[in-house]
Amino acid sequence: MSGNKISVLLVGIGGYGNKYVEELLYHQDRSTFEIAGVVDINPERCSYVQELKDRSIPFYTDMASFYESSRADLAIISTPIQYHSEQVCLALSQGSHVLCEKPIAATVQDAQKMMEMQKKTGKFVAVGYNLSFNAQIQELKRHIAAGLFGRPKRMKTLVLWRRGLDYFGSGWKGRKKGANGEWILDSVVHNATSHFLHNMFYLIGPRPNESAKPVEVTAELYRANDIETFDTCALKVNTDQGVDIFFYASHTILGNAGPVFTLEFEKAVITFYEGKDDNKITAVFHDGTEKVYPSTNTSALADKLRTCIAAAATGADEIPCGLEAAYPQLLCVNAVMDAIPEVPGFEPHLVHHDEDTDAIWVESLEETLWLCYDKWQLPAQAGAKWAAEAKAVDLAGYRVFKG
Repeated sequence: MSGNKISVLLVGIGGYGNKYVEELLYHQDRSTFEIAGVVDINPERCSYVQELKDRSIPFYTDMASFYESSRADLAIISTPIQYHSEQVCLALSQGSHVLCEKPIAATVQDAQKMMEMQKKTGKFVAVGYNLSFNAQIQELKRHIAAGLFGRPKRMKTLVLWRRGLDYFGSGWKGRKKGANGEWILDSVVHNATSHFLHNMFYLIGPRPNESAKPVEVTAELYRANDIETFDTCALKVNTDQGVDIFFYASHTILGNAGPVFTLEFEKAVITFYEGKDDNKITAVFHDGTEKVYPSTNTSALADKLRTCIAAAATGADEIPCGLEAAYPQLLCVNAVMDAIPEVPGFEPHLVHHDEDTDAIWVESLEETLWLCYDKWQLPAQAGAKWAAEAKAVDLAGYRVFKG
């Protein structure tokens, strides 16, 4: 640290990394940190590259070069999925705490290496699931753990976010492997909507930095875009607490909706719909009384940055969402991709291209997923004509993604 400031290394400043750069340059308290360096093989993709250069911040093409001459209290890693494990382990080995964007990594074995390195170094690794650092979710999680709503019974979330053809043209989106044979496993539930599957595990975790553990997952996976993985999924996950978790997500719809969630407890039902009711989370008890959790109206990215900068300054080894808390999402994704190695495509006559949005969409898919959400069912169970038989996976002892 320089005085009371922590030193920050930015790894990956294009794509989502732009948001971190903007937040650090213009919104965070500059008295708490200084940017020690930037690592990116193509920094010109960042909208703020000139501002960084104007501040005389050094640029590097790889992390090893930075650490040869410098150090960082906190490394912020915003690179594609396939690089997370190696880069996190390197940062830890050089004495840095880490904030790594979601998801943890491509495979469970990658995540296990990260956990081993974290234990060896004693540094924290925060995984950037926005909701886990948000005060609204944190208060709800505390009240769930305290038993305010009774025992959790079942939960469901739906996220319908359209993605155009340009999204899948990035070079790694929707890909199973990279050019060198490394696993990527990018998909609708292992990238854009992973926040919301993780959030259900996280909310009912018994401790502030813990998530519930999945023991079985039943899945239907589908694709309409010309990709290697899947752009639509329906999952049913059973946890070690006996709670059924349903998750529905798709990138191949005309409209956008969600995230929407319903959490059923012994004493209350908790609901949320993004963009409605001022983004309040509302718990309605069986006697008709309500408890409302208003939106904090703060930037989720700002929340997690402040948390990690403060934790790095104090040397804390626990943060709201670390590797163990984020692991259940990765475990489910790997298991279902092992169970369904060849993802079925939708019937061609159902697949359309929307010229206005330059996106692929599937006829009646949106209505079917809403129906499944309402009925707590998977598409095959709900009678969708295009549905394939769901595959169930026992997660006991699942330690390696085989592909």
